[in-house]
Amino acid sequence: MLGYCAINCHNCPAYKGTMNSDISLLEKAAGSFWNGAYSARDWICLGCPPADQSFLAKFCAKCKIRVCATGRKVQNCAACTDFENCSQLHEFIKGESEELVWRMMLLRERFLDRQLQKDA
Repeated sequence: MLGYCAINCHNCPAYKGTMNSDISLLEKAAGSFWNGAYSARDWICLGCPPADQSFLAKFCAKCKIRVCATGRKVQNCAACTDFENCSQLHEFIKGESEELVWRMMLLRERFLDRQLQKDA
């Protein structure tokens, strides 16, 4: 499962901790992110999508990228018409791994290919 920003939820300690009932992974998330501002319980998460996800880590529920994507009703940021001009997304992904940047670019290429096929 991918977040709107193309983060792989399956690699997230909060998601894995929730799915595997592993409190140590939830504690790891709580201690690793945002200077421990959230408890392990606050990191219980079933992943970023869908837009109406009821069990979302408290930090992730406030994510500006997620809020934007759900507001625009896009499946992923790669499918957004403002993708190229989105400074928020591009600032985020440039600070992440090459794998994430590569994944987002692949998704964007796929979206653009689908748009071209629709228009043809």
